[in-house]
Amino acid sequence: MSAVHDPRTGDVVGHLTLLTSDGVPEIANRASVALPGWSAVAVTTRCTILKELARLIAQRPADLGARFALETGKTVAQAEAELDRAAETFAWTAEAAGQASAGRTIAAGDGLHRQVLVDPVGPVLAIVASNFPAVVLARKLGPALAMGCTVVVKAPETTPSVVREIADLAIKAGLPTDVLQVVHTDAVGSAALVARPEFRLITFTGSHRTGQLVAAGAVGHLAECVLELGGHAPAILLDDADLATAVPALVASKFSSAGQSCAAPSRFLVHERIHAEFVDRFSAAVPGLDHEPGGTMGPLHTEARRDEVHALVLDAVDRGATVITGGRRPGGPGWYYPATVLTDVPAQARVLHEEPFGPIAPVLRFTDEDQAVTTANATPFGLGAFVFGGQARATALAQRLDAGRVSINCATGADPMSPLSGRGLSGYGYEGGLEGLAAFGRLKVLQRPV
Repeated sequence: MSAVHDPRTGDVVGHLTLLTSDGVPEIANRASVALPGWSAVAVTTRCTILKELARLIAQRPADLGARFALETGKTVAQAEAELDRAAETFAWTAEAAGQASAGRTIAAGDGLHRQVLVDPVGPVLAIVASNFPAVVLARKLGPALAMGCTVVVKAPETTPSVVREIADLAIKAGLPTDVLQVVHTDAVGSAALVARPEFRLITFTGSHRTGQLVAAGAVGHLAECVLELGGHAPAILLDDADLATAVPALVASKFSSAGQSCAAPSRFLVHERIHAEFVDRFSAAVPGLDHEPGGTMGPLHTEARRDEVHALVLDAVDRGATVITGGRRPGGPGWYYPATVLTDVPAQARVLHEEPFGPIAPVLRFTDEDQAVTTANATPFGLGAFVFGGQARATALAQRLDAGRVSINCATGADPMSPLSGRGLSGYGYEGGLEGLAAFGRLKVLQRPV
């Protein structure tokens, strides 16, 4: 059994029965047996089911957002917004899947007719992260189902309700039995799932350390992987950055979900001419905790995450960093940690090298653009980055950053129609866009004399 906690109080709010490794073969076999029937269903019919799923999520049961917020620590508004994004993702996938699965004809002029077909890759294992479980699920499940794959979802044990609810809605939308299975399991059970030869693609979102274990476990049966791993996104503010635009955008992106986003800005590189003004504006705009008057930021998802965030702050301070705001672990119930702004952070501080995954904002200064680019590219992570400044200069600098997505004078999250891929320890493979759909297909060439 595994306990589900309310991060705001630490109280146990539910229990889960975990799948043991002994039960893994049956789960994998059911996905394999269901594959021929589902892949034979017309793509238009599969997409009709996804459109209906999107509609059902959009008109969801009244208490789903509240249950989602209870388990994740998000505010209800954040939980509802994520559910809307999940519905949007399923709907876009349903519209785009026809193009991704269409194949093509090759005209070579050599007397042969060649036709490229797109087959489903096979049964898929989708391992979903706890920080954005609804959206991460939609970005994996929608394309897999649209391309004709069966899916086993290893759902996060700490946020089970939203994944289970979406799976139930998928059945209500018309998805056949065993095409989608949701399981909860521990590290041993997860390893057993990854090692099953039935799974031809494993799509995983989580830390780079766990991603390395997933990739290693898939090698034995040469399953392909799509790995969306951790990040350490730099936000570069040039001396002509519009702080009236940049500060609110970066505050919203950084502290949404208490900073527990791999794509959120986690290092702020600010030109020395505007450094002091940026620190003043940014630290004045950070959100308070949601149990305080006017506060909007919820707790961290687990007690262990809260403790690790505090350890990163203490390490930076011990090495000479200055705390502008926050930096103290509050008393009382729950796993809260305040929005924390640090300056004078030395290069050796852990927070500049390890993904903080929490509400810590180290602010560094630079004097020229080459220095900023060098610092931004100095970590092994390459998921996202942000640049604020005059459009031409910011765009030119963005092209020099080693990241899968660079936001220029904005700080919006991932959208369904654009591909996202990490570099280095941030993973490989694509989620989102036609490229993300293509990941769940395999090409077959039929050739014959004309």
